[in-house]
Amino acid sequence: MGKLLFWVVLIGLGYLAIRLVAISQRKSDAARRAAADAGHAGPGEPGRATGRVGGEKMVQCEFCGVFLPASDAFVDGERTYCDRAHRDADRVRQRRE
Repeated sequence: MGKLLFWVVLIGLGYLAIRLVAISQRKSDAARRAAADAGHAGPGEPGRATGRVGGEKMVQCEFCGVFLPASDAFVDGERTYCDRAHRDADRVRQRRE
């Protein structure tokens, strides 16, 4: 019985080690991809791509600075906004300046 338990524990530890290595590789690959995607735009450039979430480009609202998927953004020429109210408020602010 002792030999059987030894082999069960040994196989379990081998399986656990293989799983941990696979998880570590996936995390490092994801971090490398995120760093490569974030490197396409300079930091703090509004309305520019800053990274990818789920394979979708992220943009920054010109009014409040929040980041959102490009498919959800309201685009007005070269400027992007998180909603219509911020687009309208930014237009008013630009007229005042």
